[in-house]
Amino acid sequence: MALPTVTSIRLYPKGGIRVDAALRLTGDSWIACHIYTDNPPILSFEDEHVSVSISPSDPRHVTADDVAQAHRLADALARYIAELDKHVTTTPDKSEGVAA
Repeated sequence: MALPTVTSIRLYPKGGIRVDAALRLTGDSWIACHIYTDNPPILSFEDEHVSVSISPSDPRHVTADDVAQAHRLADALARYIAELDKHVTTTPDKSEGVAA
């Protein structure tokens, strides 16, 4: 059974707020990297009612820490892909090697 994309907002007694989003990417999900001439790029993910954007905290001053965080993101994504590759399943009506 496929799990849907979900979002929850938690309000804590002392005023804290937490937003949790679980993106369950499908063929209908949207992923893009927006490139600009005078500003740093913005990475975007959208599925159903959830939209997430990733960008430096200060677009006027990209720092070495911003680049380091982007590398951490790329490393985590590479590990995610490698693990997905280990779990790919096929069905008779799908091509071999295509995730079901």
